[in-house]
Amino acid sequence: MIIIRNPAHSRPLSQNVKRLMKESRASPYNPAVVKAGRNMADKDLVFCDLQGNIFMAAVDRGLEMALFAPLYMNSQLAAVIDFSFFHPGDCDSPVDYLNIPVMLKSPELIVDTLLWIEGIVTKKDTSETARAALINALSKGESPDDSLMAISDTVLPLAVDELTAKYEYAYWLGYIYRYESLLHEEASRMVYAVLDESFMRETFGQMDFGDINLSDCAGEICQRLDQLILSNL
Repeated sequence: MIIIRNPAHSRPLSQNVKRLMKESRASPYNPAVVKAGRNMADKDLVFCDLQGNIFMAAVDRGLEMALFAPLYMNSQLAAVIDFSFFHPGDCDSPVDYLNIPVMLKSPELIVDTLLWIEGIVTKKDTSETARAALINALSKGESPDDSLMAISDTVLPLAVDELTAKYEYAYWLGYIYRYESLLHEEASRMVYAVLDESFMRETFGQMDFGDINLSDCAGEICQRLDQLILSNL
């Protein structure tokens, strides 16, 4: 079984990065800052939905968000996905899935790849770098398909209501993380540093969505989160 290590090893944000993040969020009220944030287009919301599906795929693998969220948000894989998502958000052209990397079409593949990488790095020799361990594994023809052990096999069956709640929270978490990242064009790692999973879980528990679609209220949710970030950065 793959053992997920604590991703808290990720270096903290510098004071300069925190300053820039704060200025970005304060810019609607600060004329000295030119860029207030991007205008979200339909294509951006599709990307938010894709990341929500990635987080739900983690639930399929039996992963708790308290483990998966920091692992994913601080990973190099998330950094690659960040780069893929960052593009002008004001275009009115229809979504073209051919412009989205193939790996992004399969949330399950993203989760499996992340866990496979994590397993390789966790089991590497102490004298070996993570990069060298991954290159060595790939040179032997290993892949997530043939070396990943299904974590979900060890998870006890859940009641329908409990499983539904896990899916709802996971989708919301992935969606809002991507929305916040796109809104300010910030890396996943930066967003997670100021909005960790425990805080987001508490925030989610205080919300009542009713029949409102997440796409209709994500902007307001992120606006409230930004105000909290402003007071804490």
